[in-house]
Amino acid sequence: MKAGGLAIGGVSLASLIAACGPDGSGGGAGGSKLTLRIPFLADMQVPDPDIMYEGEGVQVMESAYEGLVRYKPGSSEFLPGLAKSWTLSPDQLTYTFKLQPNVKFHDGTPADAESWRKTFERRGKIAQGPAYMVAEVARTAAPDPTTFVVTLKSPNNAFLHYMACPWQPLATSPAAVAKHAVGGDLAQGWLKTHDAGTGPYIFKEFVPGSHYTLEAFPDYWGEKPAFKTIQIKITPSIATQKLQLDAGAFDMVTKGFAIRDVLQYQKNSQFRVVNSYGGVGEAIWLNPTAGVFADKALRRAMLTALDRASIVDTAWGGLTKVQKGLFPERTLSSTLAPFPAQVDTAALKALVPGLKGKKIDLAWGSDGGAPRQQMAELVQTQLAALGLDVTVREMPASQMFDLPNQPPDKRPDILVTFLGGDALHLDTTLRILLRTGAKPLNFFQYSNPTLDKLMDRAIKQPTAAATEAVYATCSKIILDDAVWIPLCITPNSTIAHSYVSGIENNSFYPAIFWPQALKRT
Repeated sequence: MKAGGLAIGGVSLASLIAACGPDGSGGGAGGSKLTLRIPFLADMQVPDPDIMYEGEGVQVMESAYEGLVRYKPGSSEFLPGLAKSWTLSPDQLTYTFKLQPNVKFHDGTPADAESWRKTFERRGKIAQGPAYMVAEVARTAAPDPTTFVVTLKSPNNAFLHYMACPWQPLATSPAAVAKHAVGGDLAQGWLKTHDAGTGPYIFKEFVPGSHYTLEAFPDYWGEKPAFKTIQIKITPSIATQKLQLDAGAFDMVTKGFAIRDVLQYQKNSQFRVVNSYGGVGEAIWLNPTAGVFADKALRRAMLTALDRASIVDTAWGGLTKVQKGLFPERTLSSTLAPFPAQVDTAALKALVPGLKGKKIDLAWGSDGGAPRQQMAELVQTQLAALGLDVTVREMPASQMFDLPNQPPDKRPDILVTFLGGDALHLDTTLRILLRTGAKPLNFFQYSNPTLDKLMDRAIKQPTAAATEAVYATCSKIILDDAVWIPLCITPNSTIAHSYVSGIENNSFYPAIFWPQALKRT
Protein backbone atom coordinates (compact mmCIF):
# COMPACT_ATOMS: atom_id res chain seq x y z
CA MET A 1 0.00 0.00 0.00
CA LYS A 2 1.33 3.44 -0.92
CA ALA A 3 1.79 5.96 1.85
CA GLY A 4 -1.38 7.95 2.29
CA GLY A 5 -3.36 5.41 0.31
CA LEU A 6 -5.79 4.64 3.16
CA ALA A 7 -8.64 7.13 3.62
CA ILE A 8 -10.94 7.20 6.63
CA GLY A 9 -14.13 9.21 6.21
CA GLY A 10 -12.49 11.31 3.51
CA VAL A 11 -9.39 12.03 5.62
CA SER A 12 -6.18 10.35 4.50
CA LEU A 13 -3.92 8.51 6.92
CA ALA A 14 -1.09 10.77 5.80
CA SER A 15 -3.05 13.87 6.78
CA LEU A 16 -3.81 12.39 10.18
CA ILE A 17 -0.14 11.65 10.78
CA ALA A 18 0.80 15.13 9.62
CA ALA A 19 -1.72 16.61 12.02
CA CYS A 20 0.05 14.98 14.92
CA GLY A 21 3.05 17.24 14.59
CA PRO A 22 6.31 17.60 12.72
CA ASP A 23 7.67 14.33 14.06
CA GLY A 24 4.43 12.44 13.46
CA SER A 25 3.89 11.95 17.18
CA GLY A 26 0.68 13.05 18.77
CA GLY A 27 -0.49 13.28 22.33
CA GLY A 28 -0.73 9.51 22.78
CA ALA A 29 1.93 7.06 23.86
CA GLY A 30 5.27 8.28 22.58
CA GLY A 31 4.02 11.81 21.97
CA SER A 32 5.24 14.91 23.73
CA LYS A 33 4.04 15.15 27.31
CA LEU A 34 4.74 18.88 27.31
CA THR A 35 2.34 19.87 24.52
CA LEU A 36 -1.46 19.95 24.65
CA ARG A 37 -3.16 19.77 21.25
CA ILE A 38 -6.77 20.94 20.87
CA PRO A 39 -8.94 22.12 17.95
CA PHE A 40 -11.13 25.16 17.36
CA LEU A 41 -14.07 24.93 14.98
CA ALA A 42 -13.34 28.38 13.57
CA ASP A 43 -11.02 31.32 13.94
CA MET A 44 -11.61 33.32 17.07
CA GLN A 45 -12.54 36.95 16.97
CA VAL A 46 -9.67 39.43 17.27
CA PRO A 47 -7.81 38.48 20.50
CA ASP A 48 -7.97 42.01 21.85
CA PRO A 49 -9.18 41.82 25.48
CA ASP A 50 -11.48 44.82 24.95
CA ILE A 51 -12.97 43.62 21.66
CA MET A 52 -13.22 39.82 21.97
CA TYR A 53 -16.85 39.08 22.87
CA GLU A 54 -17.64 35.59 21.58
CA GLY A 55 -17.28 32.00 22.67
CA GLU A 56 -14.73 30.36 20.42
CA GLY A 57 -11.72 32.37 21.55
CA VAL A 58 -12.33 32.59 25.28
CA GLN A 59 -9.90 29.73 25.92
CA VAL A 60 -7.07 31.71 24.32
CA MET A 61 -7.88 34.76 26.43
CA GLU A 62 -8.19 32.64 29.60
CA SER A 63 -4.68 31.33 28.94
CA ALA A 64 -2.90 34.59 28.13
CA TYR A 65 -4.76 37.12 30.31
CA GLU A 66 -6.15 37.36 33.82
CA GLY A 67 -8.83 39.34 35.60
CA LEU A 68 -9.32 40.49 39.15
CA VAL A 69 -11.52 37.57 40.25
CA ARG A 70 -12.96 34.36 38.83
CA TYR A 71 -15.80 31.99 39.59
CA LYS A 72 -15.26 28.98 41.81
CA PRO A 73 -15.80 25.88 39.63
CA GLY A 74 -19.40 24.73 39.78
CA SER A 75 -20.74 27.77 41.63
CA SER A 76 -21.32 31.52 41.51
CA GLU A 77 -18.87 32.14 44.38
CA PHE A 78 -15.77 34.24 43.69
CA LEU A 79 -12.15 33.18 43.92
CA PRO A 80 -9.10 35.45 43.88
CA GLY A 81 -7.50 36.23 40.56
CA LEU A 82 -5.05 39.12 40.26
CA ALA A 83 -6.90 40.52 43.26
CA LYS A 84 -6.12 38.42 46.32
CA SER A 85 -8.89 40.12 48.35
CA TRP A 86 -11.48 42.88 48.04
CA THR A 87 -13.84 44.95 50.15
CA LEU A 88 -16.98 46.99 49.44
CA SER A 89 -17.75 50.30 51.13
CA PRO A 90 -20.93 50.66 53.24
CA ASP A 91 -22.56 52.84 50.55
CA GLN A 92 -21.92 50.03 48.02
CA LEU A 93 -20.11 52.38 45.67
CA THR A 94 -16.41 51.71 46.23
CA TYR A 95 -14.57 48.43 45.67
CA THR A 96 -11.03 48.18 47.00
CA PHE A 97 -8.97 45.37 45.48
CA LYS A 98 -5.74 44.24 47.11
CA LEU A 99 -3.59 42.95 44.27
CA GLN A 100 -1.24 39.99 44.11
CA PRO A 101 2.31 41.36 44.52
CA ASN A 102 5.16 40.91 42.04
CA VAL A 103 2.99 40.09 39.03
CA LYS A 104 4.59 40.79 35.65
CA PHE A 105 3.14 41.34 32.23
CA HIS A 106 4.62 39.28 29.43
CA ASP A 107 6.73 42.28 28.43
CA GLY A 108 8.32 42.28 31.90
CA THR A 109 6.59 45.42 33.21
CA PRO A 110 4.75 45.33 36.56
CA ALA A 111 1.04 44.51 36.69
CA ASP A 112 0.32 47.00 39.42
CA ALA A 113 -2.65 49.15 40.41
CA GLU A 114 -1.78 51.87 37.91
CA SER A 115 -1.85 49.29 35.11
CA TRP A 116 -5.36 48.38 36.20
CA ARG A 117 -6.39 52.02 35.99
CA LYS A 118 -5.14 52.05 32.39
CA THR A 119 -6.87 48.71 31.70
CA PHE A 120 -10.27 50.10 32.74
CA GLU A 121 -9.58 53.27 30.81
CA ARG A 122 -8.75 51.38 27.62
CA ARG A 123 -11.90 49.27 27.77
CA GLY A 124 -14.02 52.39 28.04
CA LYS A 125 -12.22 54.06 25.13
CA ILE A 126 -12.46 51.02 22.86
CA ALA A 127 -16.21 51.08 23.63
CA GLN A 128 -17.14 47.73 22.09
CA GLY A 129 -19.41 44.94 23.37
CA PRO A 130 -17.93 44.30 26.82
CA ALA A 131 -17.46 48.02 27.57
CA TYR A 132 -20.74 48.06 29.50
CA MET A 133 -18.91 46.38 32.38
CA VAL A 134 -17.01 49.60 33.13
CA ALA A 135 -19.57 52.10 31.83
CA GLU A 136 -20.85 52.97 35.31
CA VAL A 137 -17.39 53.48 36.82
CA ALA A 138 -17.12 57.03 38.12
CA ARG A 139 -13.37 56.92 38.82
CA THR A 140 -10.47 54.63 39.65
CA ALA A 141 -7.46 55.16 41.89
CA ALA A 142 -4.11 53.54 42.64
CA PRO A 143 -3.07 54.80 46.10
CA ASP A 144 -0.20 52.28 46.12
CA PRO A 145 1.08 49.58 43.74
CA THR A 146 -1.04 46.80 45.23
CA THR A 147 -4.27 48.72 45.92
CA PHE A 148 -6.74 49.32 43.11
CA VAL A 149 -9.88 51.31 43.94
CA VAL A 150 -13.01 51.45 41.78
CA THR A 151 -15.83 53.87 42.57
CA LEU A 152 -19.16 53.42 40.81
CA LYS A 153 -21.66 56.12 39.86
CA SER A 154 -24.42 54.18 41.64
CA PRO A 155 -24.65 50.84 43.49
CA ASN A 156 -24.47 47.77 41.25
CA ASN A 157 -24.58 44.36 42.91
CA ALA A 158 -23.69 42.72 39.58
CA PHE A 159 -20.30 44.44 39.38
CA LEU A 160 -18.21 41.58 40.81
CA HIS A 161 -19.95 39.22 38.40
CA TYR A 162 -18.85 41.46 35.54
CA MET A 163 -15.31 41.13 36.92
CA ALA A 164 -15.57 37.31 37.02
CA CYS A 165 -17.27 36.52 33.72
CA PRO A 166 -15.41 35.16 30.66
CA TRP A 167 -15.39 38.61 29.02
CA GLN A 168 -14.27 40.45 32.16
CA PRO A 169 -11.77 43.31 32.10
CA LEU A 170 -8.35 41.68 31.68
CA ALA A 171 -5.07 43.20 32.85
CA THR A 172 -3.42 44.67 29.74
CA SER A 173 0.10 46.08 29.72
CA PRO A 174 -0.02 49.89 29.35
CA ALA A 175 3.60 49.81 28.19
CA ALA A 176 2.79 47.36 25.37
CA VAL A 177 -0.25 49.41 24.36
CA ALA A 178 1.79 52.61 24.24
CA LYS A 179 4.69 50.98 22.38
CA HIS A 180 2.54 49.41 19.67
CA ALA A 181 -0.15 52.04 19.25
CA VAL A 182 -0.55 53.47 15.77
CA GLY A 183 -2.17 56.84 15.84
CA GLY A 184 -5.01 56.61 18.31
CA ASP A 185 -5.76 52.89 17.88
CA LEU A 186 -4.55 51.90 21.39
CA ALA A 187 -2.56 49.04 19.81
CA GLN A 188 -5.66 47.39 18.32
CA GLY A 189 -3.72 46.46 15.18
CA TRP A 190 -0.87 44.87 17.11
CA LEU A 191 -3.20 42.97 19.44
CA LYS A 192 -4.75 41.13 16.49
CA THR A 193 -1.84 38.67 16.64
CA HIS A 194 -0.03 39.44 19.91
CA ASP A 195 -0.91 39.52 23.60
CA ALA A 196 -0.21 41.93 26.43
CA GLY A 197 -1.37 39.91 29.42
CA THR A 198 -0.12 38.33 32.64
CA GLY A 199 -1.47 34.80 32.13
CA PRO A 200 0.36 31.48 32.28
CA TYR A 201 0.82 31.45 28.48
CA ILE A 202 2.07 33.90 25.86
CA PHE A 203 1.31 34.00 22.14
CA LYS A 204 4.20 32.31 20.37
CA GLU A 205 2.42 32.03 17.00
CA PHE A 206 -0.93 33.41 15.96
CA VAL A 207 -1.79 32.48 12.39
CA PRO A 208 -5.48 33.18 11.59
CA GLY A 209 -7.11 30.42 9.59
CA SER A 210 -4.44 27.91 10.56
CA HIS A 211 -3.25 27.63 14.16
CA TYR A 212 -2.37 29.36 17.41
CA THR A 213 0.58 28.31 19.56
CA LEU A 214 0.71 29.33 23.20
CA GLU A 215 3.91 28.91 25.19
CA ALA A 216 4.29 28.88 28.98
CA PHE A 217 5.38 32.24 30.42
CA PRO A 218 8.56 31.56 32.47
CA ASP A 219 7.95 34.45 34.90
CA TYR A 220 4.33 33.60 35.64
CA TRP A 221 3.50 34.57 39.22
CA GLY A 222 1.15 31.67 40.03
CA GLU A 223 1.13 27.90 39.74
CA LYS A 224 3.13 26.84 36.71
CA PRO A 225 1.15 24.90 34.11
CA ALA A 226 2.06 21.25 33.44
CA PHE A 227 1.89 21.74 29.68
CA LYS A 228 4.65 23.94 28.31
CA THR A 229 2.85 24.49 25.01
CA ILE A 230 -0.77 24.59 23.87
CA GLN A 231 -1.30 24.08 20.14
CA ILE A 232 -4.69 25.06 18.77
CA LYS A 233 -5.53 24.00 15.23
CA ILE A 234 -8.45 25.49 13.28
CA THR A 235 -10.47 22.40 12.32
CA PRO A 236 -13.93 23.36 11.00
CA SER A 237 -15.26 19.80 10.74
CA ILE A 238 -16.46 17.98 13.85
CA ALA A 239 -16.00 14.70 11.97
CA THR A 240 -12.36 15.55 11.32
CA GLN A 241 -11.87 16.58 14.95
CA LYS A 242 -13.19 13.19 16.04
CA LEU A 243 -10.91 11.30 13.67
CA GLN A 244 -7.88 13.24 14.83
CA LEU A 245 -8.78 12.80 18.50
CA ASP A 246 -9.09 9.06 17.97
CA ALA A 247 -5.77 8.97 16.06
CA GLY A 248 -3.92 10.86 18.80
CA ALA A 249 -3.48 14.09 16.84
CA PHE A 250 -5.55 15.91 19.46
CA ASP A 251 -5.30 15.33 23.18
CA MET A 252 -8.64 16.92 23.99
CA VAL A 253 -11.75 18.38 22.32
CA THR A 254 -13.66 20.85 24.45
CA LYS A 255 -17.07 20.96 22.74
CA GLY A 256 -19.22 20.15 19.75
CA PHE A 257 -19.41 16.35 19.51
CA ALA A 258 -22.76 14.73 18.73
CA ILE A 259 -24.53 13.24 21.74
CA ARG A 260 -24.26 9.70 20.36
CA ASP A 261 -20.47 10.13 20.18
CA VAL A 262 -20.30 11.50 23.73
CA LEU A 263 -22.22 8.49 25.00
CA GLN A 264 -19.82 6.15 23.19
CA TYR A 265 -16.74 7.89 24.61
CA GLN A 266 -18.19 7.49 28.10
CA LYS A 267 -17.96 3.71 27.59
CA ASN A 268 -14.35 3.85 26.35
CA SER A 269 -11.71 3.59 29.09
CA GLN A 270 -9.10 5.21 26.85
CA PHE A 271 -10.93 8.52 27.11
CA ARG A 272 -12.12 10.82 29.85
CA VAL A 273 -15.47 12.61 29.45
CA VAL A 274 -16.34 15.58 31.64
CA ASN A 275 -19.91 16.85 31.35
CA SER A 276 -20.25 20.34 32.82
CA TYR A 277 -23.22 22.64 33.23
CA GLY A 278 -22.97 26.41 33.30
CA GLY A 279 -25.15 29.50 33.20
CA VAL A 280 -26.53 29.18 29.69
CA GLY A 281 -29.52 27.15 28.59
CA GLU A 282 -31.69 26.50 25.56
CA ALA A 283 -35.11 28.01 24.94
CA ILE A 284 -37.93 28.44 22.44
CA TRP A 285 -38.37 32.15 21.76
CA LEU A 286 -41.73 33.45 20.48
CA ASN A 287 -41.92 36.55 18.26
CA PRO A 288 -44.18 39.02 20.14
CA THR A 289 -43.87 41.88 17.65
CA ALA A 290 -45.14 40.38 14.38
CA GLY A 291 -46.80 37.33 12.87
CA VAL A 292 -49.07 34.82 14.53
CA PHE A 293 -47.46 35.12 17.97
CA ALA A 294 -48.11 38.86 18.21
CA ASP A 295 -51.29 37.50 19.83
CA LYS A 296 -50.43 37.27 23.51
CA ALA A 297 -53.16 34.71 24.17
CA LEU A 298 -51.60 32.38 21.59
CA ARG A 299 -48.16 32.83 23.14
CA ARG A 300 -49.53 32.02 26.57
CA ALA A 301 -51.23 28.91 25.20
CA MET A 302 -47.85 27.78 23.87
CA LEU A 303 -46.29 27.77 27.36
CA THR A 304 -47.90 24.47 28.34
CA ALA A 305 -48.65 22.97 24.91
CA LEU A 306 -45.27 21.29 24.42
CA ASP A 307 -43.93 18.18 26.13
CA ARG A 308 -40.61 19.79 27.00
CA ALA A 309 -39.30 16.78 28.93
CA SER A 310 -39.72 14.53 25.90
CA ILE A 311 -37.94 17.06 23.67
CA VAL A 312 -34.96 17.38 26.02
CA ASP A 313 -34.63 13.67 26.82
CA THR A 314 -34.71 12.71 23.16
CA ALA A 315 -32.28 15.37 21.93
CA TRP A 316 -29.73 15.08 24.74
CA GLY A 317 -29.74 11.34 25.47
CA GLY A 318 -30.09 11.78 29.21
CA LEU A 319 -27.15 14.18 29.62
CA THR A 320 -29.44 16.93 30.90
CA LYS A 321 -32.99 17.34 32.20
CA VAL A 322 -35.83 19.68 31.40
CA GLN A 323 -35.46 23.06 33.09
CA LYS A 324 -37.74 23.71 36.06
CA GLY A 325 -37.43 27.48 36.12
CA LEU A 326 -37.70 30.40 33.74
CA PHE A 327 -33.95 31.03 33.96
CA PRO A 328 -30.78 28.95 34.33
CA GLU A 329 -30.75 27.75 37.95
CA ARG A 330 -27.44 29.38 38.85
CA THR A 331 -28.75 32.83 37.90
CA LEU A 332 -32.12 32.60 39.68
CA SER A 333 -33.60 29.65 41.56
CA SER A 334 -36.60 27.92 40.02
CA THR A 335 -38.38 28.37 43.35
CA LEU A 336 -38.38 32.14 42.69
CA ALA A 337 -39.14 31.87 38.97
CA PRO A 338 -40.99 28.59 38.36
CA PHE A 339 -42.16 27.55 34.90
CA PRO A 340 -45.34 25.47 34.47
CA ALA A 341 -44.39 21.81 34.58
CA GLN A 342 -47.64 20.33 33.33
CA VAL A 343 -48.38 19.65 29.67
CA ASP A 344 -51.79 21.02 28.70
CA THR A 345 -52.66 21.34 25.01
CA ALA A 346 -56.29 22.40 25.49
CA ALA A 347 -55.73 26.17 25.22
CA LEU A 348 -53.70 25.91 22.01
CA LYS A 349 -56.09 23.40 20.46
CA ALA A 350 -58.97 25.79 21.10
CA LEU A 351 -57.20 28.72 19.41
CA VAL A 352 -55.72 27.01 16.32
CA PRO A 353 -59.01 26.58 14.35
CA GLY A 354 -59.65 30.35 14.52
CA LEU A 355 -56.22 31.42 13.21
CA LYS A 356 -56.18 33.20 9.84
CA GLY A 357 -52.98 31.40 8.95
CA LYS A 358 -51.49 28.26 10.42
CA LYS A 359 -48.04 28.47 8.81
CA ILE A 360 -45.24 28.87 11.34
CA ASP A 361 -41.63 29.81 10.48
CA LEU A 362 -39.32 28.13 13.01
CA ALA A 363 -35.58 28.87 12.90
CA TRP A 364 -32.83 27.35 15.00
CA GLY A 365 -29.45 28.95 15.66
CA SER A 366 -26.74 26.97 13.90
CA ASP A 367 -24.24 27.55 16.72
CA GLY A 368 -26.25 25.07 18.81
CA GLY A 369 -25.34 22.09 16.62
CA ALA A 370 -27.18 18.81 16.22
CA PRO A 371 -29.00 18.74 19.60
CA ARG A 372 -30.58 22.14 18.95
CA GLN A 373 -31.63 21.07 15.46
CA GLN A 374 -33.23 17.95 16.87
CA MET A 375 -35.09 19.97 19.52
CA ALA A 376 -36.41 22.29 16.79
CA GLU A 377 -37.62 19.31 14.75
CA LEU A 378 -39.31 17.79 17.82
CA VAL A 379 -41.12 21.10 18.41
CA GLN A 380 -42.23 20.96 14.78
CA THR A 381 -43.62 17.45 15.24
CA GLN A 382 -45.55 18.32 18.40
CA LEU A 383 -47.06 21.49 16.92
CA ALA A 384 -48.02 19.68 13.72
CA ALA A 385 -50.06 17.28 15.84
CA LEU A 386 -51.96 20.32 17.14
CA GLY A 387 -52.80 21.60 13.67
CA LEU A 388 -49.98 24.04 12.91
CA ASP A 389 -47.95 23.91 9.69
CA VAL A 390 -44.37 24.43 10.89
CA THR A 391 -41.38 24.89 8.58
CA VAL A 392 -37.96 24.38 10.18
CA ARG A 393 -34.83 26.15 8.91
CA GLU A 394 -31.27 26.59 10.09
CA MET A 395 -30.17 30.16 10.83
CA PRO A 396 -26.43 31.01 10.84
CA ALA A 397 -25.27 32.90 13.93
CA SER A 398 -24.48 36.01 11.87
CA GLN A 399 -28.09 36.17 10.65
CA MET A 400 -29.44 35.49 14.13
CA PHE A 401 -27.45 38.38 15.60
CA ASP A 402 -28.72 40.63 12.81
CA LEU A 403 -32.40 39.94 13.56
CA PRO A 404 -32.83 43.14 15.62
CA ASN A 405 -31.96 45.14 12.50
CA GLN A 406 -34.58 43.39 10.37
CA PRO A 407 -38.24 44.45 9.97
CA PRO A 408 -40.46 42.62 12.49
CA ASP A 409 -42.26 40.64 9.79
CA LYS A 410 -38.93 39.36 8.43
CA ARG A 411 -38.09 37.65 11.71
CA PRO A 412 -39.13 34.02 12.35
CA ASP A 413 -42.21 33.22 14.39
CA ILE A 414 -40.19 30.89 16.63
CA LEU A 415 -36.46 30.86 17.33
CA VAL A 416 -34.79 27.97 19.14
CA THR A 417 -31.51 29.28 20.55
CA PHE A 418 -29.61 29.95 23.77
CA LEU A 419 -30.91 31.56 26.94
CA GLY A 420 -28.38 33.30 29.18
CA GLY A 421 -26.28 36.40 29.71
CA ASP A 422 -22.60 37.08 30.31
CA ALA A 423 -22.32 36.05 33.95
CA LEU A 424 -23.99 34.19 36.82
CA HIS A 425 -26.07 37.24 37.66
CA LEU A 426 -29.51 37.79 36.18
CA ASP A 427 -28.73 41.40 35.30
CA THR A 428 -26.65 40.33 32.32
CA THR A 429 -29.43 38.04 31.05
CA LEU A 430 -32.17 40.66 31.30
CA ARG A 431 -30.08 43.61 30.15
CA ILE A 432 -28.71 41.82 27.09
CA LEU A 433 -31.74 39.79 26.01
CA LEU A 434 -34.77 41.89 26.99
CA ARG A 435 -33.72 45.52 27.50
CA THR A 436 -35.63 47.90 25.25
CA GLY A 437 -33.51 48.60 22.18
CA ALA A 438 -30.72 46.20 23.16
CA LYS A 439 -28.73 44.70 20.29
CA PRO A 440 -27.76 42.20 18.99
CA LEU A 441 -29.31 39.66 21.41
CA ASN A 442 -32.80 41.10 21.93
CA PHE A 443 -33.67 39.17 18.78
CA PHE A 444 -37.32 40.20 18.47
CA GLN A 445 -36.80 43.69 19.98
CA TYR A 446 -39.11 42.94 22.88
CA SER A 447 -39.88 46.02 24.99
CA ASN A 448 -41.48 46.44 28.38
CA PRO A 449 -40.73 49.77 30.15
CA THR A 450 -41.78 48.35 33.51
CA LEU A 451 -39.27 45.53 33.15
CA ASP A 452 -36.56 48.04 32.18
CA LYS A 453 -37.17 49.97 35.41
CA LEU A 454 -37.18 46.81 37.51
CA MET A 455 -33.86 45.53 36.17
CA ASP A 456 -32.30 48.90 37.04
CA ARG A 457 -33.82 48.70 40.51
CA ALA A 458 -32.60 45.16 41.12
CA ILE A 459 -28.88 45.94 40.85
CA LYS A 460 -29.20 48.73 43.44
CA GLN A 461 -30.61 46.49 46.16
CA PRO A 462 -28.42 46.12 49.29
CA THR A 463 -29.03 42.40 49.92
CA ALA A 464 -29.35 39.23 47.88
CA ALA A 465 -32.86 38.67 49.24
CA ALA A 466 -34.01 42.12 48.15
CA THR A 467 -32.46 41.63 44.72
CA GLU A 468 -34.13 38.25 44.28
CA ALA A 469 -37.51 39.73 45.26
CA VAL A 470 -37.25 42.23 42.41
CA TYR A 471 -36.18 39.50 40.00
CA ALA A 472 -39.16 37.38 41.08
CA THR A 473 -41.39 40.25 39.97
CA CYS A 474 -39.46 40.49 36.69
CA SER A 475 -40.05 36.78 36.17
CA LYS A 476 -43.81 37.14 36.54
CA ILE A 477 -43.81 39.84 33.85
CA ILE A 478 -41.76 37.71 31.46
CA LEU A 479 -43.95 34.68 32.09
CA ASP A 480 -47.13 36.72 31.61
CA ASP A 481 -45.80 38.11 28.34
CA ALA A 482 -44.82 34.55 27.30
CA VAL A 483 -41.49 35.64 25.84
CA TRP A 484 -39.79 32.23 25.85
CA ILE A 485 -40.23 28.58 26.79
CA PRO A 486 -37.16 27.23 28.64
CA LEU A 487 -35.87 23.81 27.64
CA CYS A 488 -32.69 22.83 29.48
CA ILE A 489 -29.28 23.83 30.73
CA THR A 490 -26.86 22.93 27.98
CA PRO A 491 -24.35 20.23 28.95
CA ASN A 492 -20.85 20.80 27.65
CA SER A 493 -18.90 17.62 27.02
CA THR A 494 -15.12 17.82 27.13
CA ILE A 495 -13.54 14.65 25.76
CA ALA A 496 -9.88 13.91 26.41
CA HIS A 497 -7.49 11.00 26.28
CA SER A 498 -7.33 9.33 29.67
CA TYR A 499 -3.80 10.63 30.27
CA VAL A 500 -5.20 14.18 30.56
CA SER A 501 -6.61 14.98 34.01
CA GLY A 502 -7.49 18.05 36.03
CA ILE A 503 -10.16 19.29 33.62
CA GLU A 504 -11.67 22.19 35.51
CA ASN A 505 -14.40 23.89 33.46
CA ASN A 506 -15.59 27.46 33.85
CA SER A 507 -18.77 27.48 35.93
CA PHE A 508 -20.52 29.95 33.63
CA TYR A 509 -19.16 28.93 30.21
CA PRO A 510 -17.99 25.32 30.58
CA ALA A 511 -16.51 25.07 27.08
CA ILE A 512 -13.35 26.64 28.54
CA PHE A 513 -10.99 25.05 31.05
CA TRP A 514 -8.62 26.40 33.70
CA PRO A 515 -5.19 25.84 32.05
CA GLN A 516 -3.15 25.65 35.27
CA ALA A 517 -5.29 22.77 36.58
CA LEU A 518 -4.55 20.40 33.69
CA LYS A 519 -2.18 17.50 34.34
CA ARG A 520 -0.54 14.91 32.11
CA THR A 521 0.28 11.36 33.21
